[in-house]
Amino acid sequence: MSEELVQKLKEVFSKHGVSISENDRDMSIDDFFGMDSITYVQILNQMASDFGIKINDADLLSGDLTTFNNILEFINQKQMTNEVR
Repeated sequence: MSEELVQKLKEVFSKHGVSISENDRDMSIDDFFGMDSITYVQILNQMASDFGIKINDADLLSGDLTTFNNILEFINQKQMTNEVR
């Protein structure tokens, strides 16, 4: 996984007031102070826009988008399989 991808995703979180440290990357997003469901949806929408990927209902229902590292892996997989908008 490229450091550029990590930094770009951190910027998405940061724009919504969520700071991610190295130690936080495997922590459940629900555990971040001030992170509510609206912020989570806003982050996912911005992530889809910034990375040019699709997030469909099955992706959301799978429960895999719950940590920073899982989201990184999701973006990486989407980009590798060219599942873009």
